[in-house]
Amino acid sequence: MDTVRKPRRFGIIGSIVGLLALLVSALTQLLPAAHLAQPAFGQVTEPAAPKAKDHVIFHTKRFEITKSREASEQRTVGTTWNEVLSTTAAALGMLAIALAVFAVIFREEKLLAGIAAVLGAAAIAVQIWWVLIIVAIAVFILNAFLS
Repeated sequence: MDTVRKPRRFGIIGSIVGLLALLVSALTQLLPAAHLAQPAFGQVTEPAAPKAKDHVIFHTKRFEITKSREASEQRTVGTTWNEVLSTTAAALGMLAIALAVFAVIFREEKLLAGIAAVLGAAAIAVQIWWVLIIVAIAVFILNAFLS
């Protein structure tokens, strides 16, 4: 009895990358917003409004309306940890899906390829949460039509 084992290389690597993508994606939702809003690389800040305090909004010969704006808060310039984690999760999710596609192309086990694709898609869906709502509504509608 000679059995041929199917290779599993892309499926296993894709599943590990998909799991890592889902973990990073979950971090963006579970960590406090105060930690995620901090700048990722350096502490560069700039005023939220221009330095000039009086801005002329409307001006005619005899009538002038001015509004004063103060720089009430500082905003960070650059990349925040939330942006870094979101981009990393989406990139790892896409990599997991790509590895799942390669696993199917090279005729590896479809179960591992499916797991990698689902984990990658879930990591991206957590970042784009409204996709989950649309999928839930679509499943509900399909269930209503098929029942």
